[in-house]
Amino acid sequence: MAAFASLEGFVITRFLVDRHFEHTTAFAELLAAVTDGEALHVLVPALHHFGHAEGVQLAMKELLESKNGTRVLVLFPELGAGVRP
Repeated sequence: MAAFASLEGFVITRFLVDRHFEHTTAFAELLAAVTDGEALHVLVPALHHFGHAEGVQLAMKELLESKNGTRVLVLFPELGAGVRP
């Protein structure tokens, strides 16, 4: 992720990780940063990092992108959505 960010001219200011899908403290912090205009780009390895179900993953991506023109950049889109091992 750091190499991609550097190549694309981005500076990573925070790594936010929720260890379990039931705990969404990091996502809430991310949403606040996006809503407040602190973050215009969100880098995620793959959409399954947003949740188990494809619908949830896409809804979370759309929610983030609806705030202040934020772009969600997916490093490995070829992994697709859906549950991952």
